[in-house]
Formats: sequence, C-alpha cells, structure tokens
Amino acid sequence: MSGRSVVVTGGAGAIGAAVIRRFESEGERAVALDVRAGPGVIACDVSDEAAVHAAMAEARRRHGPITVLVHAAGITGAGGIEDEAPAAWRRIIDVNLTSAYLCAREVVGDMRAAGGGAIVLVASVNGRFGGSALSGPAYAASKGGLLTLARFMAREHARDGVRVNAVAPGPHDTPMWNALDAERRSAILGMLPGGGTGHPGDPDDLAAMIVHLCRPESRFITGATIDVNGGQWMG
Repeated sequence: MSGRSVVVTGGAGAIGAAVIRRFESEGERAVALDVRAGPGVIACDVSDEAAVHAAMAEARRRHGPITVLVHAAGITGAGGIEDEAPAAWRRIIDVNLTSAYLCAREVVGDMRAAGGGAIVLVASVNGRFGGSALSGPAYAASKGGLLTLARFMAREHARDGVRVNAVAPGPHDTPMWNALDAERRSAILGMLPGGGTGHPGDPDDLAAMIVHLCRPESRFITGATIDVNGGQWMG
C-alpha cells in the first residue's frame, strides 16, 4: 500500500487530520484540502468547481496521480424545514454532497489509468435514520445522498478497479461535537445503548476504519456503508 498519492478533504478537521496522520504513518503521501489554511494544507472550498480542480492539480504536482480519496469535508445545520433557510439548505448540500461529486470526478481518471483506486465518503448516522432537529434537514439529506453516491460510483467504476465505500459515524469527540451545548450532547448520547452513559467515539478509531477500507485486504468491500456509531443505529 505504501507510497500512494492520497487526498483528504476536510483534512484540517479532527477526523480528516486523524486520517492524514494514519496514512502518513503507513508511508502514504497524503495531502489535506480544507477551507482553513494551515501548514501543508491546500486551501480549497470543496463546493467550488474551479477551486477543486486547482487543488487537485496541486495535489498531483506534489505527489503524483491521485489513487486514494477520502471525503471528510462537511458542515451541519439545525432545526426543521421551516427553520432552515433556503440559503442555508443550498450551502449545506453544496459543501457536504455536491463537493463529493466534484472531488470524485477529478480523481477517477487517475484511478482508471493506474488500474484502480479507493474512495471513502464520510457520511453520518443521520443519513441512516433520517436525522432530526439536532442535525437539520439539509445535513441529513446530504449525508443520505453520500450513501447513495457511494453505491452509484461503486457500480459505475468497478470495471476501472475503483472501490467506493462510505462510513456513517455517530457522535465523535471533535470540535463540532464540543460546540454543541451540554443538553444537545446528552440527547444524542441518550440514543446509544446504555441510556446516555456512553461517550463519543475517538476520531483516531474512525480514521483506522477509513484507512482500512483503502487497504488491499479490503479489496472485496465496495458499495458498502460501515456504521461507526456505538449502536446509535443498527441496520
């Protein structure tokens, strides 16, 4: 597996950064795309087609053709249909879902030419059970869309040797989680088996699953959604 060119969107976030660290520890050449600038990060609004094209070109310049993509970029909402303004709906859909389409279409050519590749889309447990006012409608819809997009691409690009999977995390110990008030965190943890006595997941553990889906030993896993949610949703 060593030495592949890896792109991680949302790579400056807690989950994305954990994925980057794990890939690099295994000898991969990983680069982060994120709207937040930082050391080694390629600044990119992943909802912007031109920005994505330029960022992927820079990633290729640094490390060569891209054969692994992890899409972890995303933003959340809140409230119901009447609470979430149309502008907010469009922005969340663009950042969470349209961005995955924009990024994937930039790298599948590289993967086809290389004889294969791996894509992992970071969705959410909200895409499984439909979400709630804690997530908002656009967030739930966008994450459900990622699950379907992963299946579509897995079928469409199987002939190219490209495997596409999704992960559907529950609550994890990230700045997004910690920004929620105590009441909301308690309500979410209350959905886990044990009546709210549990804790959010560890981003490093989630990163381990994501990287595993990109390894050769996962060659027979494609079009799947892996639930990493502490039992919040069981399907």
